[in-house]
Amino acid sequence: MISLDLDLSYFSRYYNIGSAALAQYQDKSIMQIMQIEAEKGNMQAAKLMMQVATNPQELAVLFQLVNPKNRFLILANMNQNDLMEVMEYLDPEELILGLSIFTQEALIELMMKLDPESLATVVLSEMDLNKFLKNLPEEYLDEFFTSDKLDRNMFMKALEDVDEVQLQKMMESVTGQTCTEDSDSILQTLSSMSDDDFMRAIYSFEPDGKQQLISNLIQEKPDLFEEFSAEAMVHPFTTMKKDDILKSLGVLETKEMLPMVEDLPKDIMALIATQINPLKFAELLTANFADVIANCGFAM
Repeated sequence: MISLDLDLSYFSRYYNIGSAALAQYQDKSIMQIMQIEAEKGNMQAAKLMMQVATNPQELAVLFQLVNPKNRFLILANMNQNDLMEVMEYLDPEELILGLSIFTQEALIELMMKLDPESLATVVLSEMDLNKFLKNLPEEYLDEFFTSDKLDRNMFMKALEDVDEVQLQKMMESVTGQTCTEDSDSILQTLSSMSDDDFMRAIYSFEPDGKQQLISNLIQEKPDLFEEFSAEAMVHPFTTMKKDDILKSLGVLETKEMLPMVEDLPKDIMALIATQINPLKFAELLTANFADVIANCGFAM
């Protein structure tokens, strides 16, 4: 039984249940008590029995859901699937406040659970594409080039706007010789390469050249930003303060943030879900959790 922390004088005052009777009901749920009292002719209890299952306002008052402890006691007895259903009723600000219990490192780990589109939204709300690329280790730039969403035609088009100096440095890295050719000549050489040699040339760019190339690719097709791994996308946040990371999550909707909480320990999920509006919680209980309502008693 879920033993809620209730003011027993409330039962005496509003439901005509004396303290002696309440003492006999300590092993009963609230609904069982009301049913017994109704059978004894207690009209207030009988009226409640008719209303509480369909009237969230009555339920919120009866279970004193304005008390966060009572909300937590109920939530702590729900399974993780049920808790996720409750989470859907939280505002983004409430989820963010709940996530504030985590360290900066833990927050970054949770961010990696976001889907690529949501994570991209967070990143690009904090910085523009060029700033993101400028601070990204080269290993993540190289990793981007492995995406199966990229093809040779896309590369060739993006290469047209890479600085000539970067193209020359790339060719020097490939051939081991000084390159003084202009961009058009270099692009013609690249177009005649085999696929393997072409990709070796792409990887031979210096970091600045890789950044230009990736920027050109993404500007042409913005969805390609999502081809960065989660590890790459969260990298800029490793040097940010926790408060700034939390603030950055404010661009997301509740449904986008749910992946960050779905695998948390059940007690942590219950703690976060406790922020739910009391009346909203009562509405959810009456609609979907009759078994939970039936299992609620009171602390003696």
